[in-house]
Amino acid sequence: MKQDCLKKIDEIAVTLLSDSSPKNIGLYSGNAGILLFLFHYARFKNSTDINQLSLKILDQLFDQIEATPHLPFSLCSGIAGVGWLVDHLCQQKFIQANVNEILSDIDEYLYKIAINELNQGHFDFMHGAMGIALYCAKRNRLDYLHCIIQALEIISNQDGNGVKWQSDIDYVNGTKGYNIALSHGSSSIALILCKILQLWPEEKNVIMLLNRTITYILNQEIPVEKYGCFFPAFSLESQTKLFRTRLAWCYGDLGVALAIWKAGVILQNQTWINKGMEILFHAADRRGLRENLVQDAGICHGTAGISLIFCRLFRDTSCKKYKIAANYWISETIKMAKFEDGLAGYKVWRTSETGGWKTDNSLLEGIAGIGLCLLSFCLKDDLAWDECLLLN
Repeated sequence: MKQDCLKKIDEIAVTLLSDSSPKNIGLYSGNAGILLFLFHYARFKNSTDINQLSLKILDQLFDQIEATPHLPFSLCSGIAGVGWLVDHLCQQKFIQANVNEILSDIDEYLYKIAINELNQGHFDFMHGAMGIALYCAKRNRLDYLHCIIQALEIISNQDGNGVKWQSDIDYVNGTKGYNIALSHGSSSIALILCKILQLWPEEKNVIMLLNRTITYILNQEIPVEKYGCFFPAFSLESQTKLFRTRLAWCYGDLGVALAIWKAGVILQNQTWINKGMEILFHAADRRGLRENLVQDAGICHGTAGISLIFCRLFRDTSCKKYKIAANYWISETIKMAKFEDGLAGYKVWRTSETGGWKTDNSLLEGIAGIGLCLLSFCLKDDLAWDECLLLN
């Protein structure tokens, strides 16, 4: 299987290097995410030529930023994602540069946007303030994080069940509710609070907020023997019908369990550690595409993202159960490359209402992300790039 992975990685690299179509600047959705793959691929192949080409594309990305007015700010598609990439490239010694000189102005710009977004209730990880919080944690800006956490607490709703944050859970109908998922909800907030406590271990307000966030999440548990999963997509008060949630990075048990488990480790709460491991062990035994609502290979809601999570868990715990699960889902990822008109054989499913099967070269849903997942599976070294997904 490793040889199949290596062959597919090369095919993805050739496809991305030959693609000159216009793209946005985004880490999840555009050029920054493609560069993340290309730099790691160049190091893997020990290729000076590919590294030089990646540096050239990075320069073009900076030119694109300077030439484009009113750029988005988000981690997914904007400046925060590009800033995270630059810090990662410097930290991992892909580029030699004074990262503070490059990013100091961006730090303050993004901090002000984060406070403004929180004042409007926009905490979302991928598209709002919490993505900027991850960037500030990457930059070790505890001064900005202190104010961001204060603003986050102000917009929270707290009761006897813990702390929660209201957001849009149905953009079409404008329905508001409480999202507990990793991509857009409380699990991402909990994981960012864990990251902040690694930088700032004695901050009592962050400890309190993390405790109450996990308490609320745990109160959303549903009977696993009835539904085949431990948690719904949204909080119990935000949905009238319960169903088996998908196995994925974005929604479902994996992201929620990671938040519970990591909070337990950070706060030395053995009950939470045990609960997180119980859910993750159950998820590691789940098999089948249809049964787990898996239709494509991308990181967001596909096979590569599932494999990546189990790869990370195996790397962090050495538990062979996670390695077995990672092997299964990476095998399914290779099988997904079945489209003659796809990119390296891959397409992403967009639903029939939004176009059905589409090609995608991005990090979150496309072949750049699939390539990075395959690299992480094949290499013994910790590539650390999955920090941008709140996994590391």
